[in-house]
Amino acid sequence: METTTLSCPLLPLARPSVRRVALACIQCRSRKVKCDATTPFCKRCQVDGKLCGYLKSRRGGRPRRSKPQWDQLSILVNEAPSSGTSTQRDDVLSATSHNISTFGGLSTDSSSQTCSDAGSRLDAFALDGSRNTIDQSDELLTQYYTFFHTAHPCVLPRWSLQIRRSSNPSSLDPLLPVLLYIGSIFTPSIPSTPLEITALQSLDSARARGTPSPFFIQALVLYSIAVYWCDQTERALVLLDEAIQGAFELGMHKAEFGLQYGEGNPILEESWRRTWWMIYVTEAHVSGSTHTFPTKTGQVQTNTELPCEEYQYESGSIPNPLKLESYNVREFSDAEFSSFAHLVGLTQGLNRILSTRRRHDSEHAKLLCANVDTCVTAWCSLLHKSKRKLLKDDGSVDELLFKANTLIFTYIVDLHRELSTLKYSPIEAVSKCAPPAPPENSHTIKEDTQMHTSKVLFAIEKLNGLLTLPTRLATHTPFIICMIANMTIAHLSACRYVFQEPKLSLEREKIRLNMGVLKMLGEYWPLGERTYGELGIIAREILSLGDEEVHVSQKTPPLADFLDIDFDVDCAFDMSDLSSNSMGGGPVEIAMGSDACGAVGWEVNR
Repeated sequence: METTTLSCPLLPLARPSVRRVALACIQCRSRKVKCDATTPFCKRCQVDGKLCGYLKSRRGGRPRRSKPQWDQLSILVNEAPSSGTSTQRDDVLSATSHNISTFGGLSTDSSSQTCSDAGSRLDAFALDGSRNTIDQSDELLTQYYTFFHTAHPCVLPRWSLQIRRSSNPSSLDPLLPVLLYIGSIFTPSIPSTPLEITALQSLDSARARGTPSPFFIQALVLYSIAVYWCDQTERALVLLDEAIQGAFELGMHKAEFGLQYGEGNPILEESWRRTWWMIYVTEAHVSGSTHTFPTKTGQVQTNTELPCEEYQYESGSIPNPLKLESYNVREFSDAEFSSFAHLVGLTQGLNRILSTRRRHDSEHAKLLCANVDTCVTAWCSLLHKSKRKLLKDDGSVDELLFKANTLIFTYIVDLHRELSTLKYSPIEAVSKCAPPAPPENSHTIKEDTQMHTSKVLFAIEKLNGLLTLPTRLATHTPFIICMIANMTIAHLSACRYVFQEPKLSLEREKIRLNMGVLKMLGEYWPLGERTYGELGIIAREILSLGDEEVHVSQKTPPLADFLDIDFDVDCAFDMSDLSSNSMGGGPVEIAMGSDACGAVGWEVNR
């Protein structure tokens, strides 16, 4: 059947009218998708959660790009090996600070040309560069917020950071390169060293400008955490000390600081409160890992308000902040405090008690144990019902309460072991995380030794159970590495001196879990890898393992394939229906009561 086409040679073919948009944002232009050109943020970028920005027209004065330095950085980022020896890495880092001047106690490079406004130039390079570079920046920020932010939530929520990155990018100069560097730690396809060099140069540029900005302090404390767990302890301590001194200089420990530097933005004010308390908690973690109390931040009077709930911070709906004074009389009120506030309160109590610790005084050790037991039991008993579960309604783990729980059980193991039957071995000194051994006369103390042993075993079981919670292990704070190490060393002693078959085999399985977690975390944090090796040496000695019994394969499958996974809570197990038993398990709900061991007055149920 023939078809007939009708046409009118006298009239042009009708074409639908097309609204041509002369302006398109950088993201849409690079992705070659349609942009509605809405300013300051197009609708497509808002929906996709992308950073939205527009290049200024050259007719309006945008200079033609000149980026020889950034071309070199691009080559480094795309062609540098994904891993290298620590010696090579140290050589590169030391090359960025060979001539020394000081600001706040940290060495800086004042002779060589630094990357002034490095954060803005990172953006400029991404905007003028290839689509791959823009995507890499987004990927690194995603990795930072996914793996690091949840356990250290002081940076602006991502959507708020993106708005500031478009409206006032220069203010983020010292911070953004640090976030990208930390994100690269969790991104094996992108080498970290070039990004760390950029972060160092950005910090040096910020120091050269004089008085530190709050964003500079924020960058310092986050970078110090990464440096510490990259097995550069001394450098990390200097960075953290600089962050503390800078925070004191700015007055971040005072309530009026948020109003002074908050720009009338409640979200930014909340970020500053969180930054101070993150410094406070981080110093306590470092002091616990290095066994050095008291802390500097714990010795000053502070009236900075407490952080709000995480969902409030992420949504931007910031309530009137609660005060630390209110938290310290919470037993007389019905006020509900955030998970971050509870972590701060627990840290404050532990700081106060541990600052009096005397390492070679067995009698004082008894008093210390009693005081810590009282502190943590009171803390648990006063938790609101909603805070007695580590799993949120969406199935994710409350990382701040997770951190608080690990602190509790770690210090129970540390303090009570000194008075228990779990003997110390000289080989334990191999571990950088292990506390100093108590005096020899502590082993002759017979009074209440079984009670102290029971408390240690109780805490080991519960701390071990935390590691079975349905979450990706890499999202936990790296400070759990030393906590796991100390628990495992005490657990090894229990396997040597306490447990017998068939219980012994079950406890050895838990040690395998601990070692597996350390090995996985060691894939991201070099100090975790080192700790894993140190515990292997300790275990061989304590358990009397011969070399022929320990065979290390040259090729082992990545633990992330079977440890770093997302569990389906409904399919894996119903957490609420399981009760505590001798097999241990994840401490999801904290309920007051007594336990069979006669340990401190709380019980953790799965």
